Amino acid sequence: MSKVVAAIAGGLKDVFFGRLTLLALLNLVIAVTLTATAAWAIITHAVPLIPNGGGWVRYVSQGGELLASLVVVVLAIALSPAISMIVGGVLFFDIAADRVEKKIGAPKGRIVPVHQALWNNVRIALPALVLNLIAIPLYFIPVVNAIVFWSLNGFLMGREYATVVAARHMSYADAVKLRKRNGAAVFLVGLACSFIPFFAPLVGASAMTRLVQSLR
Repeated sequence: MSKVVAAIAGGLKDVFFGRLTLLALLNLVIAVTLTATAAWAIITHAVPLIPNGGGWVRYVSQGGELLASLVVVVLAIALSPAISMIVGGVLFFDIAADRVEKKIGAPKGRIVPVHQALWNNVRIALPALVLNLIAIPLYFIPVVNAIVFWSLNGFLMGREYATVVAARHMSYADAVKLRKRNGAAVFLVGLACSFIPFFAPLVGASAMTRLVQSLR
């Protein structure tokens, strides 16, 4: 548990008070912009489909617009982890991991080929996107929504961030074995990342780099 706490604390410090702050802010701006744009596009095309009219139809129309707005907010929340992971994973993850390795004196990770990096990020973001979309009905249930969102994305983020970081120093098969041997620790780091989805890739890169090095 001490290794997990130290890894999370180091990740948060690097992102909010250290060498990853600028990358985290860039990830935040890009991911929020993309998420808001996606939500705006959906509501722009969905709301006009709701019929307008007088009398009771007008009230139904107003209720439909309110419901549509609520659905878009929930959809934006569901999209945020996947979008943030795509942006952070493609643009910043390896840069962040490299900086943290230098900071903590860890061996420099190997440079992942571009095609492999893209594929890794697809594997990170696609399950997060699909599973969050499937879980949307649960996001309308108070308390349940928070539990599902954090536990689901914590599992996904921990699983993939640990594998990607470990694969910088060993074969992919060995990285998977390392992740599976330390499933609880990996999940807890991922869970911490899920509380701040727009900063998750940078916190994850730093925290998982620290955790993987302590577990090797």
